[in-house]
Amino acid sequence: MSRESRLIAILAVIAVIGVSGLMMVADQYRKAIANAEIEDAPARAERLVAGFLAARQAVIAVVARNPGTIEDPSSGAAAALRGERLSALAAHGMTFADYVAVRDAWRTFRSGGTVDDPALVAAFEARRVELDDAASGAVEGVDEAIR
Repeated sequence: MSRESRLIAILAVIAVIGVSGLMMVADQYRKAIANAEIEDAPARAERLVAGFLAARQAVIAVVARNPGTIEDPSSGAAAALRGERLSALAAHGMTFADYVAVRDAWRTFRSGGTVDDPALVAAFEARRVELDDAASGAVEGVDEAIR
C-alpha cells in the first residue's frame, strides 16, 4: 500500500469518526428538544411553584437552625442557606434565575398585579395557602438578602 493510499484511508477513518460523533450529538439535541416540548405549560408551572416552595422551605429550615446569625451574607449560615436553596431548586429542575422569576411573579400576583403566564397564575391559585405560609415572617427579607 502506497503512502498516498494510507493517507487517504486514515483521512476516511477520521471522517467517519467525526461524522459519527456529530450524529450522536445531534441525536442528543433532538432528544433534549423532544423532552422539553413534552412538558406542557400547566405541568411546568406546577413544577416551578413546587420548586419555589421547596426552596422557601429550605430557607425556613436554615433560618430556624441559625437564629440571629443569618443576616450576614458572608456567614456560614448564609452559605448553608444558599447551598440548601440551590439543592432544592436542582431537585425540581430549576435554576436560581427560574426561582427569581417565580418569586417576582408570586409577589406581583399576591399584590394584585397581572402575571402574563396563565398556567403560573393557576398554579399560584391552587397553592395559595402554602405560598402565603412560605412568605410569612422574616423569610422574605432573608431570602432577598442572601442571593
